[in-house]
Amino acid sequence: QCGELYGLDPRTLENLGKTRWDDWFPAEGVSAHPKLDEHTGELLFFNYSKHAPYMHYGVVGADNKLKHYIPIELPGPRLPHDMAFTQNYSILNDMPLFWNPELLERGLHAVQFYPELPTRFAIIPRFGQPEDIKWFEAEPTYTLHWLNAYEEGDEIILDGYFQEEPMPKSYPDAPEGFERMMAYLDQHLLKPKLHRWRFNMKTGETVEERLDDRILEFGMFNQQYAGSKYRYAYSAVPEPGWFLFRGLVKHDLENGTSEELQFGDNRFGSEAPFAPRVNAKDEDDGYLVSFITDLNEGTSECVLVDAKNITAGPVCRIILPEQICAGTHSTWASGEDIRKAQVA
Repeated sequence: QCGELYGLDPRTLENLGKTRWDDWFPAEGVSAHPKLDEHTGELLFFNYSKHAPYMHYGVVGADNKLKHYIPIELPGPRLPHDMAFTQNYSILNDMPLFWNPELLERGLHAVQFYPELPTRFAIIPRFGQPEDIKWFEAEPTYTLHWLNAYEEGDEIILDGYFQEEPMPKSYPDAPEGFERMMAYLDQHLLKPKLHRWRFNMKTGETVEERLDDRILEFGMFNQQYAGSKYRYAYSAVPEPGWFLFRGLVKHDLENGTSEELQFGDNRFGSEAPFAPRVNAKDEDDGYLVSFITDLNEGTSECVLVDAKNITAGPVCRIILPEQICAGTHSTWASGEDIRKAQVA
């Protein structure tokens, strides 16, 4: 899942073609989840492949020029999907869910979980070299998406979704021959739970903590707090048996409390990026933006939910001209940022 990046004019959506940095782009492409640091304008990214060193990490400046690109040596091909960052560090991972090496030599791509291997995290200064990497070990799992990470004293704290069953049971109602493929579409088989990892940069110790026992994934938060200590997280609630989301949960990570919004019967939404209110006063002063597909009516809409009171439901519903794919999602950019990025 690495590929080309394409540029679009942020006002007209005109296709500007494949991205190049000083007429160069990594042969391995870029992963699904590059990260934007809104405070510096830097884009942090990684990629992975089936040939050594198996991973690279890079930084693109606010001027859209490549500033940093280094190899991250792994024991073999891996399948990372996401990364995280703090104000000073980037966090990459080597998880024990990857293609079976023996079958891969025969050209067969069969994913297998290796519970005897630890989950490994590579923590590197944003512009560090391979020798600056500090590796940490943790309980074996697979994590599809991270939330946020930040520094606190000697520790780096990382939040994400710990899969209790990275090699799930077969999908019980799948058509014959599709039992394994469809197993990975049901979050209730994978059982991702909101989880916290603490990495002590002095001692090398990893401490883990479960933050919620509900099945949750596809989390979002106020991106103005990316890389910094934050209080609020917004997770999607999966529908059992389907790759669909039936609601949202807001976590207050400071108080350890939560509240939930359900979209309604046969109404399914997307992960919900946070849009800060103009002149926002605090972290959750803004809106969650989600696309809802109503399977009862065959319609879709974009909804805005007051992040301070999600249980009240949408404060605005924008009816779309046609039904769109359930789960369609994107990110949020303010009008101010779009105007700054306007192509001349």
